[in-house]
Amino acid sequence: MVKKSFFQAAFLAGVLAVTCAGQVFAGPVTEDQAKTIAMEHAGVAPDQVSWIQTEQEMEDGQMVINVEFVTRDYGEYNYEILAGDGTVLGADYERKGVLEGDNAGGSISLEKAKEKALEHAGLEADQVTFLKEKSEQDDGRLEHKVEFYTAGFQKYEYKADAKTGEILEWDYDADSRHARQDAALRKGQTAVAGTQTSGAAGQTTASKDGSVSLEDAKVIALKQAGLRDSQVTWGRVHKEYDDGRQIYKGEFYHDVMEYEFEVDVRTGEIVDWDVESIYD
Repeated sequence: MVKKSFFQAAFLAGVLAVTCAGQVFAGPVTEDQAKTIAMEHAGVAPDQVSWIQTEQEMEDGQMVINVEFVTRDYGEYNYEILAGDGTVLGADYERKGVLEGDNAGGSISLEKAKEKALEHAGLEADQVTFLKEKSEQDDGRLEHKVEFYTAGFQKYEYKADAKTGEILEWDYDADSRHARQDAALRKGQTAVAGTQTSGAAGQTTASKDGSVSLEDAKVIALKQAGLRDSQVTWGRVHKEYDDGRQIYKGEFYHDVMEYEFEVDVRTGEIVDWDVESIYD
């Protein structure tokens, strides 16, 4: 039995996100230190973790430690930690199982979901700009989706069960190019140009073990969208496990459209694809 409610843990995670996200070390961090940073940021104690792994890789010229762990109550967390000083570059959470709560059978409004998301992030409504606020059906379940960013372009995404209020997924990006682009558009400025990838569209660079590289995944996604790298603004792209399969999960933006994708690391197959307006 879980000793504390999900939202108690979620609130703690939100507070820690503010206090720990900017925490840096004097020198490079080890993989064990990266595990500790990730668990503290998430508000998860080591004895709550049932499985954890780390992997180091170069991203945009920086060494990044990817930390993935699963808790005993079926929560899956993925973190990107800058190896140079321990900065949390990005993180996401997904509920993989059903957690029975005291509010089971109830219902919450979209406005209440926004409040819960802000509480989890440790922020107030006047500190953020909302990108998305909508409710939609997903596999027969009504869900509230909320996205917002701060003045420092930290971007947060949340998905909550409209019946129970439980946060099913969340995502944190320490420096979102999409947030910068949206802020520029709101001010009537020229949108921020997208980050260049190392390979041109239609070209891939095989990794040492023969699997698809992160840059390969970007090229594959661009080809699916019929776009060039110079036409898009990249969001977060990272590696994670999903139902025992390793994937690249990412997003990019073109004009007012948001593209989300998942690419199988082993085969390069697009296993999930979604396109929608950023204002939906």
